[in-house]
Amino acid sequence: MNAWEMPQVQALGEERLRLMQEAAEKCRGKSGMERLDIFLEYGEKLSEGGPLAPEEQKALLAAVAASLPEQEQKQLTQLMQMMGI
Repeated sequence: MNAWEMPQVQALGEERLRLMQEAAEKCRGKSGMERLDIFLEYGEKLSEGGPLAPEEQKALLAAVAASLPEQEQKQLTQLMQMMGI
C-alpha cells in the first residue's frame, strides 16, 4: 500500500488529499530547499480548512516522505524521530 492509500491519509478528505498530491508532484526533481518552499506554500492552503489534528499531521508527513527519494526518506524519518513525531 502506498502512502496515498493509507486510511489516515484518505481520512484527510478529498480536497486536502488533492493538494498534497499536487504539492508532491511539484516537488519531483527539486532540491530540498525548493521542496520546502513548495510545502510551505501548500501548507498554507491545507490549513485554510482549519488546523490539522495530530493524526492528520502524521498522515501528511507520511505522504510527504513517500514522495521523496529513499535517502531523503531516511533523513526525514530521522528528523521526525528527533522531533518526537
